[in-house]
Amino acid sequence: MKKGEDTKKLDKEFKKLTKNKFLSPDSCTQLNQTREYIFELNQIIKHFENKFNYIPSSAQLLFNEYNVKQERMLFEKYKEDYCKE
Repeated sequence: MKKGEDTKKLDKEFKKLTKNKFLSPDSCTQLNQTREYIFELNQIIKHFENKFNYIPSSAQLLFNEYNVKQERMLFEKYKEDYCKE
C-alpha cells in the first residue's frame, strides 16, 4: 500500500472510532463530558502517533472543537457565577 493510501485508511479508522465512541461537541451539555472526551481523544491521538507515526488531520480539528465547546461552557458558568446584578 502506498503512503497516501495508508494515511487515508488511518483517517477513516480514526473517524470511525470517534464517531462510535464520542458525542459531537455540539451535543455535549456538561463540562465533565467535554473534559472526558478531550482526555480520551488525547489518548487516541497519542496511540496513533506512537503506533503509526501519524496523526489524522481530523483529530486536531475534533480536539479543537471540544476545546472551544469547553471554553464556551466555562465562560457561561463564569457569567452565571460572577456577573450577577
